[in-house]
Parts: sequence; structure tokens; C-alpha cells
Amino acid sequence: MSDATSRTRSLVALAPEERALLKAELRKVEIETEKELIHLRRLQREEENEAVKHSTVRHLWINDAIQGSNGDIWIHALQTWERRDPGQPITVDINSPGGSITDGLALYDQMMRMRRNGTKIDTRATGLVASMAVILLQAGEERLMDERAKLLIHEGSATLQGNFSVGEQEDFRTFSTMLQADLLAILAERSTLTERQIATRWKRKDWYLGAQEALKLGFVDRIE
Repeated sequence: MSDATSRTRSLVALAPEERALLKAELRKVEIETEKELIHLRRLQREEENEAVKHSTVRHLWINDAIQGSNGDIWIHALQTWERRDPGQPITVDINSPGGSITDGLALYDQMMRMRRNGTKIDTRATGLVASMAVILLQAGEERLMDERAKLLIHEGSATLQGNFSVGEQEDFRTFSTMLQADLLAILAERSTLTERQIATRWKRKDWYLGAQEALKLGFVDRIE
């Protein structure tokens, strides 16, 4: 008889109150384990933050979802490098599934502000650069792309959760339209396509591009 079968039979043999107690203990262990994992991830992010800030290479990897604490870490690193090494070039490698539009635009604006202040920032697409990550790619003075990397462009979306009045829903639609306009303007600025053409291509579908097509359409400057 296997250990798993033995444990199952032992559990079945328990009285209902004993099974309930055992399940409660198991849930307690699961909760404690989840807490430890969350704490470990927080410590890892703090270590990554310190490593990025104190790096002398000034090479930023955006290799996770663009949201919340991730965006804060990347912005903090850029600001640290700008203060410590004013004017020194920075390379940003991007391999990301995308994420929050507002968090992404905050990071995009940080990169563009630094460029206007004299910091050279180049971006590189590697692996899969999707959704909001494609917007960040456009922040580079030179936008590079690995030969077998892929871009994914699709219509950005913001969600409204909960019960809201008709007026609040209308306000949110206005806000969502503003975000869409920002994304289209950024994508069209250096590409060979107009905002209308991009909106037509991304409407209600995922639009994948290989390196050659991305270069042809002006979403990158060079393939390596």
C-alpha cells in the first residue's frame, strides 16, 4: 500500500470533528507558508532594488509585469543613476508581458524626461515585448530588437470594478479614451503608420510583429 493511500484511508477513518481540526491545521500551515513566500519575495525585490541602484553598469532589465512595486523599483533606479552619474548613458532591456497603463506611462515619462535633460537612453526588445512594454520600447533614443524577439501590440484597456453611478462610468470612459489617445500618439510618433492605421490594426485582436516587420513599420531602429 502506498504512503498516499495510507494517509487517505487514515484521514477518512477520522471522526468528523477530527477531520475538521486537521483541515484547520493544514490551512494554518498554508497561510503561514504563503506569508513566508510573500516576505521572501519582498526581500528579494529589496535586494534587486539595491543591486540595480548601486550598479555602475547602468543597465536596467524590465523583465516582469509593469505594475506597482516593479515600476517603483525601475523608476527609482533611473532616478538614482541620473543623480549619481548625470549624462551617462543607460541601456534598458525589455522582455515583459506588459501591465498597467498608468504605471507604464509614469515609467515612460521618467525615461523621456531624462532624455530631455541630456541622458542617453537606448532600449532593446528581447524575447516577447507585449502591450505596455512596447510603449516603453519607444522611449529609447535608439530602439534595438533581437532578431528573434517579438512585439505584441493590442488595444489598451482599463477596467472599472464595483458599483458605480452612470456619471462615474461616463467619467471612467473619458479617462479610458485619454489613455488610448496617449498610447496611439506614442506608437505613431516614430512609426510609418498613422494613429488611425494603428487603431484599426489593434482593434479587438492581438497583433504580433517579428523583428523585420517591426523595423519596416518604424517601431524599432535596428535589429541585432
